[in-house]
Amino acid sequence: MDCEERYYAIKDVSDITGVNSVTLRAWQRRYGLLNPKRTEKGHRLYSEQDIEKIRLILSWLEKGVAIGKVRPLIEGAHDEEKESEQPENKKSVDSLLSALIDCNGAKLDKLLIQIMKEYPLDVFITHIVNPVESEIKKAENPLVSIQLSLWQSSIMQRCIALITQAKKRSSKLCYLLSFDHPDDYRMWLQAWLLTDLGYNVTVLGSLDGRLTSLGSALEALKVSKVVVIGERRISASNLEQLTKLAASAQCSFELVGSIRTIHKDVLVGP
Repeated sequence: MDCEERYYAIKDVSDITGVNSVTLRAWQRRYGLLNPKRTEKGHRLYSEQDIEKIRLILSWLEKGVAIGKVRPLIEGAHDEEKESEQPENKKSVDSLLSALIDCNGAKLDKLLIQIMKEYPLDVFITHIVNPVESEIKKAENPLVSIQLSLWQSSIMQRCIALITQAKKRSSKLCYLLSFDHPDDYRMWLQAWLLTDLGYNVTVLGSLDGRLTSLGSALEALKVSKVVVIGERRISASNLEQLTKLAASAQCSFELVGSIRTIHKDVLVGP
């Protein structure tokens, strides 16, 4: 190993690039996109060149190129302009829609397990979640209610599984709050994002009422961050409680979703 070149552990690479370790391993094992060196104990070590390649992979994914088509592009085997004009991850979207049409929950879950390993969250939402949901919600779809329910519950279950696994690896506590009734399933996608950022996430949905005891819990548990997510206006009484909580808590606060604009006057950080 070249002692003059700097190498990075997989956790450090995740912090630098924003791509979690599960996805980095999937890119290596399934698609041969990365080939990091190994320590004597078998731990992966990534070079600066590997990090630049990860950023290049991300740039293609953000354009809508399917992960399976990235390697030929990097190696120059495919025409870049032609490939960038291809439909966004059409094969993955079509596979998910097929499972939804059949109301096949087991097949849908299996597909989501694989896809959610292969794509960073922002790419997954933009090029997988949004197109699938758009197709489901078409006016001519007679099964919109059933398919939307299956889709949202499947996403939620996958996110909960990922969050539960991550709780064993992080002691940095984060609380994710929502006052929406009913909760939007994208709350769980936000929880997954926070997990990717290294937080041990506790989700409190459909909140209503006094938050005094929560403030005490945040202090006692030494919670690092509180994120409030929502797409609807928070009631005046709940907003008052939230403002008091944000002002008294010894941790950072952040608003996510439409409430960031609706309630931009609320204290959201130290």
